[in-house]
Amino acid sequence: MRIGIAGIGKMGTAIALRLIEVGHELAVWNRSADKVRPIVAAGATAAPTPAALSREAQAVITILTDAAAIDAVYGGDEGLLAPEVTGKLFIEMSTVEPQTEVALAGNVRARGAAFVECPVGGSTGHSTAGGSSIAVRSARAR
Repeated sequence: MRIGIAGIGKMGTAIALRLIEVGHELAVWNRSADKVRPIVAAGATAAPTPAALSREAQAVITILTDAAAIDAVYGGDEGLLAPEVTGKLFIEMSTVEPQTEVALAGNVRARGAAFVECPVGGSTGHSTAGGSSIAVRSARAR
């Protein structure tokens, strides 16, 4: 599967390395481009923009800092939702307020894509080993 990850902090790095290890084709993007270098060295490709990332991926995982980062990465002319995304899957793993997830879910679904909120638990070691706990839930009005 062609997967994209936007947000390469500690957890994003661990998840990316695990996805490469199990054979997925991976592209990565981060606001600080230097953070993607170790993942590119492991076999991923670097996307120049969030839009380029979502254009090429079948599924996009986002692990971002806060609501402002979500707005910036998903929105605008070079955001994840800028290109055609009908039929793609967006997996949102950021730790943010529920209202941020609900609003984002509406925006993603309005563009014809699927959206799941998927907070991750455990350490980066768990993610690297493929043992993180995740809770997939639909981000609808609660």
